[in-house]
Amino acid sequence: MLLSIYTFILSSISFFITPLDAWGSIGHIAVADIAQTNLTYNTYKHITNIISNDNISSVANWADEIRNIPEWHWTEPLHFINTNDWICDYIEKRDCYNQIEEYPYCVDGAIQNYTTLIKNDNNNADYLKFLIHFVGDIHQPLHCGFKSDKGGNTINVHFNNHLVNLHSLWDTNLISFRIFNDFNNNYNQWLNYLLKLSPQLDCIGCSQFWGNNSAQLACKYSYVNSDGITHIKNGDYINIDYYNRNIDIIEKQIVNAGYKLAELLNHLYQ
Repeated sequence: MLLSIYTFILSSISFFITPLDAWGSIGHIAVADIAQTNLTYNTYKHITNIISNDNISSVANWADEIRNIPEWHWTEPLHFINTNDWICDYIEKRDCYNQIEEYPYCVDGAIQNYTTLIKNDNNNADYLKFLIHFVGDIHQPLHCGFKSDKGGNTINVHFNNHLVNLHSLWDTNLISFRIFNDFNNNYNQWLNYLLKLSPQLDCIGCSQFWGNNSAQLACKYSYVNSDGITHIKNGDYINIDYYNRNIDIIEKQIVNAGYKLAELLNHLYQ
């Protein structure tokens, strides 16, 4: 039986966002909130007992919050996949490496690793918090972007009177623009809309497939202008047509991530 806790979520975390809240914050919270509405009762009780909080969104950004602490620097490559430019797919044996060629050292490998660790110890809070975060990361297309520009981080563009890098545009600015303009800058209104969307489900925990899908989306949409042909380059001005072309993709990926996270957690903590 799935939990009827959506009302609790809305009443307990009602808030407005600022223009700089990100997939690294609001996006990950949305993934976790969507997942929580699809947890079985037993899974929910087990997980909230582990994290000592009734909302799994409370730990959704933990992996980002610790990544710059010296003893956690080793986790940095676990947040993304580096693919070859314009190859437009992800192959684990080719792409899942860190800077010193350790394998499988990418977000796909991290999801598989923490899934296995949880199967052996399903009371470890760190394993759970990493898994919650990384399932969100792998559904952001530019977390599976090009090696040469670090997933769009070295491509600076102009959008809505801000100079941002392309990765941050997808992490942050397009989402913030959407919530500010269409949902009165209110997270709960936006979440309510997302919960009405239908997910595209595939298989439980198949992170290699998820990474490949995100790599394809990055090629087709993230790195391409609104004409669907020309490539985004450093210094470009991003227009409203680019936003309109891509915001549905971003939201569908957040919804997909939430439902797939719930499936995986229900499988691991049933």
